[in-house]
Amino acid sequence: MELEWSKKKLLGLVRRAYHGEVMLPDFQRNFVWSRSDIEELICSLLEKMFIGTFLIQRVNPTDVPFKVIPIEGANKVNGGFSSRPEIIVLDGQQRLTSLFYALYSPDIPLKNTTNPYAFFIDLQELCKDNIESAVFSWSKQWREYKALLDGNGKYILSELKKEKILPLTFLADDDEFGDLWHESFKSLFSREDARKVKGYLDNLRHYEIHVLSIPLTEKPEDIAILFERINRTGIKLSIFDLLTARLYKFINLRTEWETAFDKKYWLKQIASNDIKNTKIPYYIIQGLALGKGMSIKARDIIKIDSTILNEESWENAMDILENKILSRLFDVSEYGIADYRWLSYPSMISIWLGLFIKAENREINIDIGKINKWYWSVIFTERYSGSTETKQTKDFKDLIKWLNNPSEIPDTVLDIRNKLGVMKIDTRYPGSSIYKGVFNLLFRKGAWDFYEKDKIKFSAKDLEDHHIVPRKFLESKGVDVDKDIVLNRTLILSLTNKKISKKAPATYIDDMIKIHGSEERAMEVLEKHFINKETFELLKSIKEDSPPNEIKEKFECFISMREELIKNEITQLVGDMIKD
Repeated sequence: MELEWSKKKLLGLVRRAYHGEVMLPDFQRNFVWSRSDIEELICSLLEKMFIGTFLIQRVNPTDVPFKVIPIEGANKVNGGFSSRPEIIVLDGQQRLTSLFYALYSPDIPLKNTTNPYAFFIDLQELCKDNIESAVFSWSKQWREYKALLDGNGKYILSELKKEKILPLTFLADDDEFGDLWHESFKSLFSREDARKVKGYLDNLRHYEIHVLSIPLTEKPEDIAILFERINRTGIKLSIFDLLTARLYKFINLRTEWETAFDKKYWLKQIASNDIKNTKIPYYIIQGLALGKGMSIKARDIIKIDSTILNEESWENAMDILENKILSRLFDVSEYGIADYRWLSYPSMISIWLGLFIKAENREINIDIGKINKWYWSVIFTERYSGSTETKQTKDFKDLIKWLNNPSEIPDTVLDIRNKLGVMKIDTRYPGSSIYKGVFNLLFRKGAWDFYEKDKIKFSAKDLEDHHIVPRKFLESKGVDVDKDIVLNRTLILSLTNKKISKKAPATYIDDMIKIHGSEERAMEVLEKHFINKETFELLKSIKEDSPPNEIKEKFECFISMREELIKNEITQLVGDMIKD
């Protein structure tokens, strides 16, 4: 098989994907990149960094060798989408789809999020050559994003100019962007800054990728074998792998990690019982770097030397992590983390470790109360769902200031205190930190199963995510409500969930009263699930023969009331604007 080398404009391929001329073979895996992955890709393009080669096959649109599918979102944003593939992308799907998502903004949630995101470039940050801070994304449900839109959902140009931010969607049409730059954005900057900003944007606009092309005449079976071989052998080295190779004279990182994994109970838990999960040792290395005042950006971590990372510092970090941090973090009564499945952001251990190293060096005093306020603030703002290194560095510095000065409250804590009153806990995605956070609160309260006279078993495999107003009941009644929202969910045993099935709340509450011996006792059980007397009475009034409109009204009332109960609990954890 002879392959041809060439260069192609990346945005040209993205635009052709919009028109159905660039497509994927049906055997490609799903789009799995996260916000942070997309942001990092855009940063690389702005800096004109190498992002790898692409493998493509040219095809005859009337005789395509494979079943093909559009780049994810192409058939949603292009009302006139027509499949006419001239190029099939065999390797490069994630990079191409990520850029397509940023440029055409399909209404599709990304990995670990519940809502679609829009991507922007802060032009003022480009002036400062601060590329990582220049690229950011906002949920389309956030007020900041909605404030940029007019009544028709179009961007308000005056708002963008005032904030000096550029939506990536403005780059979808190159000619239109050229006019827009000269007419609206160029004048916002000095001549020198405008030239700098335009230079960065041109890096992205005209970025060329290295392409390997398979000839049109190649057999489909040979192409499939090649693709499988690429996926099997083309493993991207992680920073941990690179450090292991670079520091072998001073420390055998992989051996040290495997030894610690075998000996440390809590370390094994946070690694999801997977010794191949080398993200955890990487977070530990970041913690060592933070403790020594070093940057934790990947390009800086790769430069770490034996003065910071050696056998002695590694062993010390393991002891701190196991005995002072993870043993506390997995205390169900404090953080509600029953096991690794309920931990939202394992990367937070780098900040914990950095703080304890600072404390060991007598640079700060640990105040768990303050650290906990920061912790819950991060969880309920989904702060680390996107690119995290810059945010984690800022949080670490802010925590240091707060631990040394009570008046220096971190922005992360202030942010949730300001927003909690209007914040909506409306997620449906079990992987989000807000969703997990709500269930962490249930574990903290020591919630009991509805039927069994015992606490829910934290480590049991038979726990199920139960609809408080059962899904099947609502469906059987034809009630159109947001039944999957986390506010209608709690944890009970799978056997109990099966027994409840499609019963009306009033029916299964009657069962609970019989099982527990009194209404008061049943109420005590439900209270630990954020169901107080008022919401208890509301559930009791939703009966098998209740009409759909009445069920809908009471369901929505229940959701609103339970949200307030949960928000009150969050307020207790993060503090309020008056007292810490």
